[in-house]
Amino acid sequence: MVALMPAHTTGRDRLLAPATRRILHVDVDAFLASVEIAMHPELTGKPVVIGGSPGSRNIVMSSSYAARAFGVRPGIPLAEAKRRCPQAIFRKGNSQEANRLRGEITRLLLDFTPRVAVTSVDDFLVDLTDAALLHGDAAAAAERIHLAARERLHLPLSIGVGANPLLARLAGKIAKPGRVAELLPGLEDAWLRNLPVNSLPGVGHSIGRHLARFSIRTVGDLRTVSRELLYASFGRPGLVLFERCRGIDNTVVEPSHWIDDTGQLASRPPKSIRRESTFEPEEARFELVEAMLAYLVERAATRLRSHGQVVRSLEVTLRYVDTRTQKQIDSSPIAAKTLRKQLKLPQPSDATLVLVEHARKILAELPRRRALVKRVGVAFHGLAQTGGWQGSLFNDNTADDEHVARNDRHRRIDSAVDTLREKLGFGLVLRGSCMPLIETHPLNEDGFELRTPSLNQ
Repeated sequence: MVALMPAHTTGRDRLLAPATRRILHVDVDAFLASVEIAMHPELTGKPVVIGGSPGSRNIVMSSSYAARAFGVRPGIPLAEAKRRCPQAIFRKGNSQEANRLRGEITRLLLDFTPRVAVTSVDDFLVDLTDAALLHGDAAAAAERIHLAARERLHLPLSIGVGANPLLARLAGKIAKPGRVAELLPGLEDAWLRNLPVNSLPGVGHSIGRHLARFSIRTVGDLRTVSRELLYASFGRPGLVLFERCRGIDNTVVEPSHWIDDTGQLASRPPKSIRRESTFEPEEARFELVEAMLAYLVERAATRLRSHGQVVRSLEVTLRYVDTRTQKQIDSSPIAAKTLRKQLKLPQPSDATLVLVEHARKILAELPRRRALVKRVGVAFHGLAQTGGWQGSLFNDNTADDEHVARNDRHRRIDSAVDTLREKLGFGLVLRGSCMPLIETHPLNEDGFELRTPSLNQ
């Protein structure tokens, strides 16, 4: 049912029914740790932990499999990681290099097919349906991708091969770490029945506990539950589970990236843009929190304009470090782990200054606490393509004319700044709103070095 090596029957995929899909799920093992090892080969085989100093209050962002053998896994405190593995090598991680290598993996996959979807920072879907004449069996193509990534990029990949994205992802779990696994077409059903129900994407802790109350522990058990009951219990996610437990996934692999006419890697416009950063150590000076928010808005606005988009709605999030007792927390009206507020803009915009002003307004309206700030973030929602801009030909000093003239100035400034940053680097052209960060954050040509669990610089 499951093959951990490419099929020996070369050309087998050509014998499959014409409608059989051949999907690869490609995952970089321990992505940020693997990037660090690729940059420093002397770390190969050693327990590497990404997240910063073990003396900080941050969590493990990524860990090599040598570190995981000691129980060091993403999400645990760094201090706990040090206790479990005293010999571990702790590094901050390099988001710029991680982004570069992610782009190189995307280019590698595009050499095989244009139907490549980058689904997360270390996760890819590849549709090789009808490509047997060009690349041979999907499993054989997966082996070539696996070998090329190892030799050219020094990155370990786990690749699952299946008849749809769901089955490919499940096969990818078998392949970890660093192998290729295929769910053989036509034999998936019997294999699926015996899987633990929490193996299915979408069955998290909450749904898993609810199912366990009714002794539903395997995918086969879940199949005995009617569609109507799953919908009544979980809503739309229940309908998805009804299909997933039967191995059904009609998701189309929509290409997210391609090589443009200049040979550069291009991507389709995003549906939303999110940027956030963690303060290490935590920050008490609110002017620095405002400066960080302004910087994050700048990063997001630059990407927004690169896709020719405007934003309709802005969201700001803020997280404090809570040192109060549990009783005090429970009685507090603002005891949420993360405070957030969203604002619909008066009109869609891509102007950095306008977006910074609105973001600061939202931040000022969030509840204030006498506590240290751990994290601040911004998200752009309701993105749309720009329909072109109407400039101001005459100036009659009316409010509308002043508004149009101000927008014209913003666009000219943003265009000039974007051009300079493209030539010199983002970090060499800074606005005054984020200058206070120079006191606390190292600055290089790519921008400020942020302490953040996501690749969002």
